[in-house]
Amino acid sequence: MSPRSGPAGPPLLTVDGEHVPPGGLAHLVARTARELDRAGAGPGRAAALACDHPLTAVVAALAAETTGAPLLLDGTAPARRVPPAAVVHATAAGEPVVTRAAARPLGVPEETAAVFWTSGSSGDPKAVAVSAAALAHQGRATAARMRVTAEDRLLLPLPLRHAYGYSVLSVWRTTGAHLYAESGFHLRGTLARLATEGITSLDGVPTMYRMLAAEAARDVEAARMLAALRIRGCGGDVLTPALYDDFLKATGAPLHDGYGLSEAGPNVALNAPGDVRPGTVGKLLDGVRARLAGPEREIQIASPSLMLGYLDPATGDLDRGAFTADGWLRTGDTGAVTADGWLTVGGRIKEVLVVHGETVAPTVVEDAVRAADGVTDVAVVGVRRGDRGDTVWAFVESPDADRTALAGRVAEACRRRLPPHARPRTVRVVPELPRTGSGKYDRVRLRAWAADATAAAA
Repeated sequence: MSPRSGPAGPPLLTVDGEHVPPGGLAHLVARTARELDRAGAGPGRAAALACDHPLTAVVAALAAETTGAPLLLDGTAPARRVPPAAVVHATAAGEPVVTRAAARPLGVPEETAAVFWTSGSSGDPKAVAVSAAALAHQGRATAARMRVTAEDRLLLPLPLRHAYGYSVLSVWRTTGAHLYAESGFHLRGTLARLATEGITSLDGVPTMYRMLAAEAARDVEAARMLAALRIRGCGGDVLTPALYDDFLKATGAPLHDGYGLSEAGPNVALNAPGDVRPGTVGKLLDGVRARLAGPEREIQIASPSLMLGYLDPATGDLDRGAFTADGWLRTGDTGAVTADGWLTVGGRIKEVLVVHGETVAPTVVEDAVRAADGVTDVAVVGVRRGDRGDTVWAFVESPDADRTALAGRVAEACRRRLPPHARPRTVRVVPELPRTGSGKYDRVRLRAWAADATAAAA
């Protein structure tokens, strides 16, 4: 985003509870921009963010913007896969330091402002190249939909190197709100910020809100503080009806979920304060259009914040294969959209299970499993059995020592809530589900576990 598009006045930033004076922030940005320039970063020559420290991430974003250098966002992995001109690390004090990259930098299209990596939760991660104009539009459209102003205080316990967190940074730059950037989510730390800092907006992923809902159910003060927020943004993964209902029951206030993907900016549609339709993922943002295509009713998107294309890490070329001939983005998701712009998402086309000719959405099975006592979280995948369709596997996260008893409770919950074909044939209890860097279930790894176990048993 161009500095000229931002609001007047100094940016307000607090990192891990420590206020960053505007003058100090400006000094760090100017110094980092000079170091990037000396290292050879600039238009078409990228800088890689090689850490998650929120102060370094903010400074790196602003400094890369100043120099025109594309910013590679996903920790050290893209720094290895897309050779940058410079790498931004954090010192022990959390301040940025720039080093020149040893390898010959890859030239990327000069209109590229940032490169995000998809989560890889259902396939190989891809490098998503976006322009400054796309980032600017995303900030403006998201701020308008959520009615964010300079009076808001935005608590962000998410990494800035993923598209969701970076979109909040764009909203901050657009509105002049006060950003409270955290190194990570900690239940007590988040509640402490809500109690003392006048926070009006919280952004997080479903796993985080599941913990907050459980806390609110046993602590009326936690419930009161969560209800007092104007915005309770939930993204990064599917918000299930069960979690939505649990949070609403515990706090009396709704979560504001939406629909987005790195390739689209990321936000496409959002439920907003005072304008929520349960069962949908919200209303399309200004400037965004959606249509349904093909027999699977795939959602396709047109928006000013669409990516330039997938960046080839070997050549620097842009792959536009995800776009239709007339320029719409194929999302790979099924859904429906009303005439007035409210969007409903059915699920990933390639994640929908087919059992005995019947389609099964993993999220429906997951909600049934969560009804069993002792289930912390669950991810459902399918293992294809030739022409017989998918075998449904449920991987259950739980600290429960008696795994056999828990598996029995899961089976009973599914018998009460699901038709026979949708019930998991195998329930595997694990201490912790594998996740991607953005917090989504790593379904690729789970499918591999299920396939290996199936092969071993054959």
